[in-house]
Amino acid sequence: MQFSLYLPNRVPEFRPSAQQLTRLEQKLAPHVLRVAWTESQFLEQLSSAHAAVVWSFDASWYRLAPELLHVFTPSAGREHIAPDPGGRSAVHYGSFHGQIMAESLLSMMLFSNRRLGSALSAQAQRRWDRDVYAGTRRLAGQTALLVGYGAIGRHCASALASLGVHVHALRRSQHTNDVERTFSPEKLLEAVALADHVVSLLPGDASTARFFGREVFSRMKPSAHFYNLGRGSTVDEVALTAALDSGAIASAFLDVVAEEPLPEDSPLWHTRNLYLTPHASAISADYLDLYFDELSALVRSLFV
Repeated sequence: MQFSLYLPNRVPEFRPSAQQLTRLEQKLAPHVLRVAWTESQFLEQLSSAHAAVVWSFDASWYRLAPELLHVFTPSAGREHIAPDPGGRSAVHYGSFHGQIMAESLLSMMLFSNRRLGSALSAQAQRRWDRDVYAGTRRLAGQTALLVGYGAIGRHCASALASLGVHVHALRRSQHTNDVERTFSPEKLLEAVALADHVVSLLPGDASTARFFGREVFSRMKPSAHFYNLGRGSTVDEVALTAALDSGAIASAFLDVVAEEPLPEDSPLWHTRNLYLTPHASAISADYLDLYFDELSALVRSLFV
């Protein structure tokens, strides 16, 4: 089979190196890997490709690919790959991201739990202030609610449980044995009221738009922390800003926002106890190494 790979990206860790491509070529053998460096080169290759490895795929491209059976993408998000109008080509999304994102989530939780923001502020003012740590407690024994429980959620749950955190999950399917308690989406308000940490891992679609709004934040504990590592469209940012400014919740960490890049005049830059990272929770030097390992294993299972 012939694979055509086209993975341009402005993030260096998301662009394959020559070494990574050589390693992937060896792993895919005896299948043939062709690498495209421009869109026109990729579209030309599609005429004989049986599989494509891409960040995005336009619906019109299927007409150029009469032999195409599979579209593979490192992305976990569904928004950039158009389904095949003819129903011939299957789409396979990456599921390895949790190995990286669990560490990102832990770094955010430990930052808030150990009050490192206060330490940085005191350092900037040359203050030796141990009193800001009064009342701190370990993550062990606290409760984290994961909203959206797929491959990423399972990695996060495992990392949190290893630290003694009580892990709850909100998901449509109630059949899982790797968290202490599950809630259906209808029980969202009940679930957030029990949590010390509320983590959104939701995809961005019509069913999740502004899923986290004023009522949700009002039901959270004043000491609770909110994290969004899913999609920015799932959060009502005005409601979140109001909750932080009023002290209704303790802090929030946003890796994603509704408009990316975040405009310079956005109030989120200056919101009290709000921490921003630029959609970076999965960025790591070994991102494509992990994906190419997953891809080659998947190919072996599909074409035994």
